[in-house]
Amino acid sequence: MCAIAQRAGSSIGSLYQFFPNKESVVDALRAQYVKEVERLWAALAAEAHNLTVEELVSRLVRSQVEFAERHPASLALFEAPPTANTPRRREIIRARIARVLLARKPRISRARALRLAAVVHEIVKGLLTLYARAGSGERALILGEFETVLIAYLGTKLHSS
Repeated sequence: MCAIAQRAGSSIGSLYQFFPNKESVVDALRAQYVKEVERLWAALAAEAHNLTVEELVSRLVRSQVEFAERHPASLALFEAPPTANTPRRREIIRARIARVLLARKPRISRARALRLAAVVHEIVKGLLTLYARAGSGERALILGEFETVLIAYLGTKLHSS
């Protein structure tokens, strides 16, 4: 907690006033990050119906990478041991992804959109993990590979009935 207070430019007493332990700090940061990710997905949903699958995937990948670059600690926090709120946050993110998919193809059922969203969510998590570990020269190649995977996957799922 001392290191957290120091990095935040706060006293340890002030930190403990709001957060009784490290887990509560992690939980608060996760909640903040989930809200921002939700906003990213909501913005993408607003324009998804006008995008090709390729454009949709490109914007999806770029927005997630830009988020990870703005918040480098987010990957470690999302990989940290789950808390009581983790399943709820995962469902929020998957619901937002499903909303994007439904905006792109309104005729698919909500249940199917949620299944597709679960797969997309896991693919994006894999992308972000590999992206974070890669050197700067590899990152563009990794983005290309993940875009190829998502275009192939969503292309078949969003073009079929």
